[in-house]
Amino acid sequence: MDLPLTSQNADAPAVVSEQRLSAETLRRRGGVLTGEAIGDWPWLRGSARGLVVSGLPGTLVTLDGLRLAPAASGVVDLTLLRLGLIESARLSAGAAGVAQGAGALSGVLAAGGHPVAAGGRLLAAAGAQDGRGIGAVDLQLGNDFGWVGGGYTRGGALPGGATDQDRWHLAGRFQQDVGPLQLWGRGMFARRAHGVIRADWHDVALGLSGGTRWQWRLAVANGGHQEAAGASSRLAQARAVLSGATGLILPGAAEPITLAAGADWRRLRLGAGVVRARELFAEAAVPVLQDKPAAENLVATLGVRQAWLAGKSETLWQAGGRWEAFPGIALRGQVARGVDDFATLSGMSRSVGLIATPAFLPGFALTVDRRWQAQGAARVQAWDVSASWRGRVSGGAQLALTALATHHDQAAFTPMPVPRFASLLRATLETGPWAVSAGLRHRTALAGGLDVSVERQIGERVRLIASVSNAGDAGSAAGPVGRQALLQMVAGF
Repeated sequence: MDLPLTSQNADAPAVVSEQRLSAETLRRRGGVLTGEAIGDWPWLRGSARGLVVSGLPGTLVTLDGLRLAPAASGVVDLTLLRLGLIESARLSAGAAGVAQGAGALSGVLAAGGHPVAAGGRLLAAAGAQDGRGIGAVDLQLGNDFGWVGGGYTRGGALPGGATDQDRWHLAGRFQQDVGPLQLWGRGMFARRAHGVIRADWHDVALGLSGGTRWQWRLAVANGGHQEAAGASSRLAQARAVLSGATGLILPGAAEPITLAAGADWRRLRLGAGVVRARELFAEAAVPVLQDKPAAENLVATLGVRQAWLAGKSETLWQAGGRWEAFPGIALRGQVARGVDDFATLSGMSRSVGLIATPAFLPGFALTVDRRWQAQGAARVQAWDVSASWRGRVSGGAQLALTALATHHDQAAFTPMPVPRFASLLRATLETGPWAVSAGLRHRTALAGGLDVSVERQIGERVRLIASVSNAGDAGSAAGPVGRQALLQMVAGF
């Protein structure tokens, strides 16, 4: 169900600054809301009830490759995207207009939904936040073909402090083989209520795919966001993608050139504004040199998208490459152009970086990227650094260390304030059925602070997680509202 199937999909080597969040990380963070779980990451800033890259507008949020409907403000309301529905997340900075279309001007938060064949699961949580009780329950029933589930959350944070708000959600996913074809679908409905203040959100998608050497995928989706005060949004979209290997191999390469091409259509209504978009795109991943001295793997990526939106014609493009000079050492870079959903703002992004996974340090990985982004008068220059190590420290214990940091040399005229330096350090020790995790933040979207969690596996199907962490609205610029203590139980059946 992972869309789009292009050279920029989740399995392709990234050529822009990128950070990935696993299911374990999301769970151990101890958040009730999606924004609490991912708000630690240094380059994300708060905007309304969502998150944006480096304070710039145009951060697209997708689920399984299909964009989610934003609120009337233009930002996806992460308080309505249930954290329990997300299996993983990938954050990238830089224009992604060729892969995703207009609107992906500053970056993409690409979430992956809970697997289709995940079976049954009970997720329950209880605790306190800023002196008020909170709780959540999420029941999922499923088999190899899909699942249905629903849940309720009591409490949570708003910019003014913790409140007695309620959140309900219903969701489901299915996947079925129909001869040589694969039919899949998903549906999500959520409501947030606090007194007379209410918001409703829905997302429904259906897709069909097939092919062997050349794979094709068709998908349609409809989503919307409605506030009780009358502000609303609605997104209808359709996508067709064809991709595969051409069989053409350059003289110095060992693998063939792969191509992806497709078309997108969507109708987006934000408040009183409506925009219709028609887009055609093509991408190519071209292996240039492979298995050569000083060129273990050199791959170039090229892409172009022609968009007709808001009565304008816009050309989006990207060019990048990844050069693995020696095993474990690679350079990457990209330059790209993007536009916003209404074709009123365009932007350019550039990125160059280093990826190091040296063989003499098993389990260690380092990325260092230099990023430049420009949108109108706004200018951002930043260093993005990610380092991680995972290894065995004794016969039955493993230690995982992660360090993330973003240093903004320049952040001029950005709509949201951006700190000069933000970072996250996290350590996790796993031994037998136990796992202990601690994270220390410095000026992230949830400000500074320490979070600690202790996880205990009980048998094969039950897991308990106790955590203490910062609490806050999902990306609110007001920052955290206090400490949150949470006890979670995850039971599979």
